[in-house]
Amino acid sequence: MIGSVFNALLVHEYLERVRDRWIILISILFAALGAGVSLYSQNLEGMDSVQIAGPSLVTLATLFVPLVALILGHDAIVGERERNTLSLLLSLPISRTGLVVAKMLGRTAALCTSIIVGLGGAMILTAADGRGQILALMVPTILLGIAFLSMGVAISAIARRVTVAVNVAVALWFIFVFFFDLGLLELMVITEGAVSKELIHYLVLSNPAGLYRLEMLTYYNADIFTDEMGISVVMPSQTIRLLIWSLWAVVPLAIASWVMQKRQSFR
Repeated sequence: MIGSVFNALLVHEYLERVRDRWIILISILFAALGAGVSLYSQNLEGMDSVQIAGPSLVTLATLFVPLVALILGHDAIVGERERNTLSLLLSLPISRTGLVVAKMLGRTAALCTSIIVGLGGAMILTAADGRGQILALMVPTILLGIAFLSMGVAISAIARRVTVAVNVAVALWFIFVFFFDLGLLELMVITEGAVSKELIHYLVLSNPAGLYRLEMLTYYNADIFTDEMGISVVMPSQTIRLLIWSLWAVVPLAIASWVMQKRQSFR
């Protein structure tokens, strides 16, 4: 019985999210921009189209995927609360942790659908010999999305109102995608280089958006531009990178589960 409730909730979450008009709109926009990048790169003579399209798609994914993920996650719990359906869900034979996990998995499936649509637009218009390199974006991009989706679910469990969750989600998007790296650059300027480059490097890698950018730009050999500027990019081992991704996926979700366990009333 418990398993059937979990599975039904997971499927319900997926079907509801893939019909969300904002998710559909952003996915279509992502696909259209990705297709445009592929077409543009193929019209550049004497240049490897994938080496142009790859880094451009990384930039697009860094902007769109965290936004889609936070939109998907921000109302997972607090939305049910405002609709007065959370108490009903909790009355079903499913634990509070199971409820959080089912919502996370259902929305993760919807996120994967959105990413496949977005990158699929680029792959369709990419030459056959370059589709494998575009396909290599798929798994890291999904990991990026899961990290931000987990943050969104944590926000949803903590927030008391959907409007608060929306504001926090947008703030986190700006912080992690735009202001984090700018803040580190300003820190280096203010301290006149007193902060070691190694520390700055590790701080960049601690940000899922920064880790994704460095990981994929290194894959596409786009780090030659940073080398020319005198900036050395040394990626940690695959084990360390997987550990970072795992922490971003699990820790916010654990926080959401803990909040659900501790909160007595959901009115």
